[in-house]
This record gives sequence, structure tokens and C-alpha cells, in this order.
Amino acid sequence: MIEILKEKIEKSFSMNDDLWEDLQKKAKKKVVKKGEVLISYSSNQQIISCIVAGSFEMSLINANGDQKTIWFFFDDLFDVAVCMDSYFLKEPTKYEITALEDSVVFQITKSTNDLWRSKFPLFNQYYQDSIIGDYIISTEMRNYMVAHTPKEFIVYLKEHYPIFFERTPSKRIASFMGVTPEWYSKLRRTIDN
Repeated sequence: MIEILKEKIEKSFSMNDDLWEDLQKKAKKKVVKKGEVLISYSSNQQIISCIVAGSFEMSLINANGDQKTIWFFFDDLFDVAVCMDSYFLKEPTKYEITALEDSVVFQITKSTNDLWRSKFPLFNQYYQDSIIGDYIISTEMRNYMVAHTPKEFIVYLKEHYPIFFERTPSKRIASFMGVTPEWYSKLRRTIDN
């Protein structure tokens, strides 16, 4: 499975032998079953989880105590699951990341990632490009959701990111959009017909 991670990285640059050897030693494989929590609320983990198979949702608990889906990660879109508050700020996270499918990740600590970024300039460029690319897409997606009707947003997702509908339960998409599952189903029926 670690070869899949290597293939993902090598879509951007050819990994040298030193980085590949270090990656094999320091990236820890974790198998996560559907419904299992990868990162729990209030934990303080400075790790990134590179997804090689499967998908995850990120959620938070709102002021009413309700769990709300706020993001998704897939093995071929947004493929690095991380709680930014813990990772960058060293704070207990406000988020939880849970597997939507049986999944496999390789976890890398922030200290290892930082070392690779300083030691391997091409890896550093890959890291920066990945973060910026995902940030641009996620910002565009969230802005579209805010600026358009729920129906228009569903059409936008279907056209640009069909993976959301192929691999995410409808009730999770509804939660992400801030609508009830019933309203979401009604909207989908009007779009699909």
C-alpha cells in the first residue's frame, strides 16, 4: 500500500532514494474501519493522514450540541486528512475525523514532515502546492455554497465533484450543506428528474 502513496507523490516529482527510504520507515500504516474515528474531538495530534484507500468526514459539535459535517476527504480528492488546529497550533482539536468507508492511511508526524520539507526541496514544493491547491478548491466550493441556492450548489457539486455523490451518504451531504436530509432528498429528486 505504501507504493500507492509513493505514486501519488511522484505525480508531482520523482522521489529520491533517501526520501523513499525515510518514507517507508516513518510513515505508519493505519487501517480504519467504516464508522471508526481516526482523530477524536479534543485530541492533540500533530499528524497528517495520507489517504491511500477510502474516505472520511470531518465534523464538529455546534453550540446546540449537534454534530455537523464540515468537510470530506477521499483517496483521490483532498487526500490528506488533518485537523489544522492541532497540527499547526498544537491545541486540542475542535474536530473529529471519521471513516465513511473501510480505509487505509499512512500517518506522518509534523516533525517528520517538517524535516522532509527542510531536507528535500522538491518535497517542500509538493507540500506547498498540495496545500495551496486544496485550499483554492475548498474555498471555491464553500464560497459557491454560500453564494448560491442549495439546488445550485448540488448541481455545481455534481458537475465538478461527482465523487461526493458516489461515495458520501446523503445525510452527510445534507449536514454539510446545513439542510435536513428530507429537504436534501427533495432537492436531489428535482435535479435528477
